[in-house]
Amino acid sequence: MMRHRRVVAACASVLLVAGCSGGESEYDYAIPSEVCDVAVAQQDVKPLLPPGKSVKEDSSESLSRPGERKSCSIVVDEGVDLTVSLSRQWGDLDIVEEAADKYIGLKRVDLGGGFTSAGVGDDGAVAWAACKPKANQRQYEFPETQSGRYDALALEIRVGNEKPADVGEWRERIENFLRAYVPGMVQAWCA
Repeated sequence: MMRHRRVVAACASVLLVAGCSGGESEYDYAIPSEVCDVAVAQQDVKPLLPPGKSVKEDSSESLSRPGERKSCSIVVDEGVDLTVSLSRQWGDLDIVEEAADKYIGLKRVDLGGGFTSAGVGDDGAVAWAACKPKANQRQYEFPETQSGRYDALALEIRVGNEKPADVGEWRERIENFLRAYVPGMVQAWCA
């Protein structure tokens, strides 16, 4: 009888462990706490990334015009799952209207502060902020003639193809990431 209980207990333990780990996908990589040199809480990044074995960030920036544009992709197991692009701009633009045909279901959101327009879609988000460069950053599009003085920053976010069945929940995840990302972006990019 005692031996039978041990076998049942051992089987129950195995089933419990298998049930806990077999039903959920695993993240065998460290969730990034920085995206494109901007700090963001891991709890805001993770909901946009799939489970997997490895993660890396690929980034690109113009060598001839540093500080003007930067694009970074978070790659999980060789698939691009999150891309953030930042670019200095000048003038005023309704980025939601401009990007409406480039995102699925782009809807306006209010970010407040210096953000004049922002939107969240099924596949990403956009934002336009009043943003003068810091003193040590590129000030003009054409420095030789000091024309095209930068006074705005465009943010574009793209998410991978792994979307949950609940599109509303997915959009909420994207918006949460956007709202978590912009304070650090402003701190890093704006005077």
